[in-house]
Amino acid sequence: MTKAELGRRGLLAAGAAALAAPALAQAAWPNRDLRMIVPFPPGGTTDVVARLVAQAMRDRLGRAVVVENQPGAGSTTAAGRFAREGDDHAMFVSQIASHGIAPALYRNLTYNAETDFRALTLMVTVPNVWVANPGKVPGGDVRAFLRDAKARPGMRNFASAGNGTSTHLTGELINQQTGAGLQHVPYRGAGPGMVAVMGGEVDTFIDNLPTALPQIRAGTVLPLAVTSAVRLPELPDVPALAELGAEFNLVGFSAEAWFGLHTHRSASDAVVQRMGDAARSALSDPAMQAQLAERGTQPRPVPSAEYAALVTAELARWRQVVQQGNILVQ
Repeated sequence: MTKAELGRRGLLAAGAAALAAPALAQAAWPNRDLRMIVPFPPGGTTDVVARLVAQAMRDRLGRAVVVENQPGAGSTTAAGRFAREGDDHAMFVSQIASHGIAPALYRNLTYNAETDFRALTLMVTVPNVWVANPGKVPGGDVRAFLRDAKARPGMRNFASAGNGTSTHLTGELINQQTGAGLQHVPYRGAGPGMVAVMGGEVDTFIDNLPTALPQIRAGTVLPLAVTSAVRLPELPDVPALAELGAEFNLVGFSAEAWFGLHTHRSASDAVVQRMGDAARSALSDPAMQAQLAERGTQPRPVPSAEYAALVTAELARWRQVVQQGNILVQ
């Protein structure tokens, strides 16, 4: 064999080794335990969903997925910290607060919801339910309530878990589409808001389904409507707002809380694929879906690109609501 032939073989071998190196490195991922950042305290819906998915992902990745609770500033503190880290063994539990509403409300966020993260998958959606004090809305008739509100602008109200929350902006979206002229009454959390509507301090309250169901079943509040596109199996006799149709400009109405997973923008395509596959596999398991349904959430595993598109669409939607309603949060 000539020196030229040996040289060519050497170059080919070197090229093959160079191509194989990333594959070998990728095959070793994950090479340590993973982290899943939950930007809320333990015990809430976000935390419960995250822990179920983290446990199931461990079985699929062969490494522990450690949940870290990092509450603060409605999820934006943890989101900003995560965006600055750059760890391809970490995931962030993204949701309507951090990746839908906060960018619409705040100009000085320390992260960009679209460019500082890579989408992995949507995990679950959580519908809202609009409830009323029985004495304020006899029979829980949502049509009668909205007609009365439109006839007397500013005289009827809805409460929420606080300024800038998803329940606040859902109520504002209802206001904008129906022209009902409802007054917003913010509370410091869902618990105080529910107490207020039960006691007749406010007419109505918009809450996430899982936390509202016990009071609905106890009869202390009446369900007016759900904000999902269709009726829910938990409340089959309660209309979806979309059913109110053209009279109230609610054809096709849907507004739900959602929770998903993102990783760092620096993560490779292969890592994003493997993380996303593990999460989607976990969420598609029938036993997992049953556990999530018991908690009032609806499993929604989707491809990474589809979740990224949802975030983009939600950002645009809530910016429009904020701008149209001239909503300011201190």
